[in-house]
This record gives sequence, C-alpha cells and structure tokens, in this order.
Amino acid sequence: MGTALFASGTIAGCLGSSSGDGSDGSTTVQTSFFVLTDFARNVVGDAANAESLVPIGQHGHGWEPSAQVQRDAMQSDAVVYMGEGFQPWADRMVKNVEQDRPEITIVEARHGISLLSAPGHSDEHGHEGDNHDGEHEEENHGNETDHGHEEGEHNDGDNHEGENHGNENDTNHEEGEHHDESENGHDHGASDPHFWLDPQRAKQAVSTIESGLSEMDAVSGEALTGNAEDFRNQLDELDSTFESELESTERNAVLVAGHNAFQYLGERYGFEIHALTGLAPDSSPSPKDVQRAQNTIEEHDITHVLAPVFESDRAAKQLVSETDAKDHLPITPIPSVTEEWSEKDWGYIEIMEQVNLPSLKTALGVK
Repeated sequence: MGTALFASGTIAGCLGSSSGDGSDGSTTVQTSFFVLTDFARNVVGDAANAESLVPIGQHGHGWEPSAQVQRDAMQSDAVVYMGEGFQPWADRMVKNVEQDRPEITIVEARHGISLLSAPGHSDEHGHEGDNHDGEHEEENHGNETDHGHEEGEHNDGDNHEGENHGNENDTNHEEGEHHDESENGHDHGASDPHFWLDPQRAKQAVSTIESGLSEMDAVSGEALTGNAEDFRNQLDELDSTFESELESTERNAVLVAGHNAFQYLGERYGFEIHALTGLAPDSSPSPKDVQRAQNTIEEHDITHVLAPVFESDRAAKQLVSETDAKDHLPITPIPSVTEEWSEKDWGYIEIMEQVNLPSLKTALGVK
C-alpha cells in the first residue's frame, strides 16, 4: 500500500462542488479528478463529504480553476489529488495549501503505484514504485511501441447508438479548457498516467486514500477501513468480471479513434490497443495516422471502432465510412462524467461495467 502525504488536522467546513463556506461543520474532502472523487466517496462513506473541485463534464486537464476553487481547498479538511505533474493547477493548489494551511491533510493518490511507460518508450514498467499486482506483470499486453498502445480518454460524451453522452459537437474539451501541452498536464513524459483503468492498481489508490484520510481527526479510521475494504472487494469483482467476459474473443486488438489512454486495459486483459494519436487528448490525427488506422482495421478485421466519449467522434465516423468497419462505440478512461451518468449516479465501477465493458466485448468479438 502506498503511503499518503499528509498533515493531520481538522477544519470545519462543508463545501459543495466548487462552492461552500464550511458553515455546517461537516468534514469535507476535496478532490481534483472524478475518479478520485468516486474513490474518496467510497472510502469516507457517511463519515465525511467528498466533493469534486472540477465541474461535471470537465477533465481538470488544461483547466484553470477560479479563485473559489482555491478557497474551497483551503476550507476543506483534506485534499486528494493524483500526484505531481498530472494536473499543474492541482500541483500549484496543493503547494499553496501546504504553505498556508499545513494542518489540512494532503493525499497523493498515485503514490507508490507502478506506471506503464508512455507509448513509444521502451522502458515498460515501474515509474513510481513496484506495487503492480503481479498477475499480468510478465505479459506485455498492448504496450509494444510499434502498436502505439493507446490510452486515450475515450469518448465519454459523443452520441453513440442513440445514447446521448453529452458531447456531440466538436468543442469536446470542456468550455474554458486550454490545451497547451506544456502547461495542461498532458505532456506526461515517460509514463502513462491512466493507471486507474486497471482495477488492481485502482485498489492501491483506494488504499492510499484510506491511509491518508484516516489521519483526519474528525473521522474514525475504523469506519474508513471497513468502507475501503468493501470497495476493494467490489474492484476485485469488477476485475474478475472483465477477465471472464473478455477471456474468449475473435480478435485480440481494438482501434481507438482518439488519444492513447487505454493501454492499462490492454495490459491487464490481454489485448492490443491501437490509437490514432498519442497521450494528449487534443491531438489531431495526421493523414498518416488515418492511413495507419485504416490498415489496422483491415489487418485485424475490426468491425467496431472505439470513440472516446469526451473527444470528437468525427474520426471514428470517417473510419467507419471509409473501411469495412460497421460502427463506432463509446469508450472512456473516465476523466469525468457526462450529465447522463451523473443523473444515474454512476461511479467508476458503473462506468467501467456499463460503458467500457460492453464496447470492448463487441469490438473484440466475444465468443
């Protein structure tokens, strides 16, 4: 279990998402990324309020928060963020909190988790620790550099097969986001940050969050331990479901018509991932990228192209129209939630089960 970075203390405060004045004395945990919000909510249960600093539909990548977001963090009892370099704005926020309110608990959820290399890097494992679950460590699923093994933030908002995921148009990366790779956290260097798509690595983050939040004076560590264990068991069940459902397939490769965010899924469950572009979700495919994707469709007899929900589905539609592929399907690395998912109260597990798994089963041709 990775160790959280924390400073213990209690500050009364109840905050809504990016708002609130702490007037009712509740214990509040603020988070910088949707997956972390969901993990924290499952860990704290009724013991505290876990809130997102980032509005619904926003990634928190390349996004510049308002002054209210900084105030919300300063008024909280704990802040959970991914780790340095993932969201530059969150890094700055955490430094300000540590300087001005050192009593607030800070949890680096990614601490100690072994990261895969970014596509194109030869060093495959281990940028943050040696805590990979191990069951699949010796298998290189979807991480050879010649496949460009994609981890794109797959289409969490396009209109796929009649479902309105909340992002039909091409202004996909949330209004107000600015995508300069040098500043927006997408230039991730030699490691792939999307570890949470592997439920076993997700379990490690849950344990780190549990460890850090248990240092808050206002909550019972015993209650958090029970909640965290229940959630880790649910993640084990999710992992087993993916393994059993994807065990026997007609093909061993998928094509993502977007950026490269899914290699943890491929590595965990034994299939190759090909993508149009690299790690930056706002990258535009070149004609060479499109030609390579068309060749991939032909080579692997791909019938369904995967389209990241929070990205434009234009490329996916083009590939379907110009090849033998039949349709495109939604997939997501869960950088955020759509309004529809939020209304259904879907968290990480529900999105993995209801969006990613059905699309992967169809794309891989489950027997």
